[in-house]
Amino acid sequence: MEEIKALLEKVPGIRFGFIDASLVKNQGDRESEVDITVLGGPDLVEMDEVISQVEEKLGRPFFITSFTVREFQERIKVKDEAVLRALKGPRIMLLGDEEEMKAALDAQA
Repeated sequence: MEEIKALLEKVPGIRFGFIDASLVKNQGDRESEVDITVLGGPDLVEMDEVISQVEEKLGRPFFITSFTVREFQERIKVKDEAVLRALKGPRIMLLGDEEEMKAALDAQA
């Protein structure tokens, strides 16, 4: 996970980033896609370049979903299943702090 974190840190505009903790515990098979959620306003071209590097290094497909903090908050309000699942399940913060993310999401409410 440190490799992913180090690469994501190079992308300006990401405030928070997290990954499903069940994948970290190897509960998914090696072929399954790894979902990463980022909040902020990153450059999507740079993000694609970083994800390509991560996939090449780790030999596993990655998928990043990017939201602004406001977009993520709106998805929570409308009870978007994917967003609620991401918040409900165990996760490992790659960028930012869990409490800081919760405060930012509450501030947007």
